[in-house]
Amino acid sequence: MILVTYLKLTRWKNLLLIVYVFIIFKLFLFTALNIATKLTLTQFIFLLLSVLFITAAGNIINNIYDIKSDTINKPNKVIVGKKITIETAKQWYKITNALGLILGIALCLNVEKPSYSFIFIATALLLYYYSKKLKSLPMIGNIVVSFLIAICVLILPFFDIDFSIKSSSQNLVTGIIKILAFFAFSLNLIRELVKDIEDVNGDYILKMKTLPILIGRIRSRKLASFLCVIPIALLFYIIINFSIAYKITVLYLLLFTLVPLIYIALKLNGTKKKSELHTLSSLLKIIMFSGISSMLIFSIF
Repeated sequence: MILVTYLKLTRWKNLLLIVYVFIIFKLFLFTALNIATKLTLTQFIFLLLSVLFITAAGNIINNIYDIKSDTINKPNKVIVGKKITIETAKQWYKITNALGLILGIALCLNVEKPSYSFIFIATALLLYYYSKKLKSLPMIGNIVVSFLIAICVLILPFFDIDFSIKSSSQNLVTGIIKILAFFAFSLNLIRELVKDIEDVNGDYILKMKTLPILIGRIRSRKLASFLCVIPIALLFYIIINFSIAYKITVLYLLLFTLVPLIYIALKLNGTKKKSELHTLSSLLKIIMFSGISSMLIFSIF
């Protein structure tokens, strides 16, 4: 029962997406393009566990600071204060965060890059201050958490790829990873804004200053719809430039990312119900999964 509660508090389904990204990169993308990598299996596991623990700790502290708003916006999903005490949740946060930092710093020392420890420390601090302060600020919190999502995409290549080796495959995989990171950033930014619109009633009662409270739900929906142009334009660029060389991957992106994104962009202009916004938020998460899965399709075909 305690394990189940802990996993729910850490939002384990989101953590699985990180595992999925790491596996696709390490076992498929890097292998398919014959990319020279530096991390041993043990070092790879240390990096993965560090990212998972730090992210899990961020989710725990977010749940702690969101007790009041979740009680209003998502009363059936409240864990802290109902299933476990606040003190217990804080202890779980400290232990989980410490494990992530220890593993991350140990990895940096092992690969003889102690300065890289700053990445893990800064991420943990950003996650803490996001939950405590930044989340309630208009767009700033949304940008910070979206930036951290992009970091999850970039961190394995940063540690694992030997960038001293220059080749066409190296340039290709570097370009792919940059595009995927930007795609993840822009998609999550849209999703965070949609979630703010969905939770506007509870946030208003708690006197938070999210964008939908400052400019209204209608303008926020229009902004979210407009922001969809960014990943849509990126996908059009990929389809136009790579449709001949990578037909199957491009077809996959067209059907499972571009079409759903266009649907969301159009739907946001007329969506008013909270349930509809929640559906769009879930669909954006699915599109992100589809975008990541395109790397698997690319590696195989």
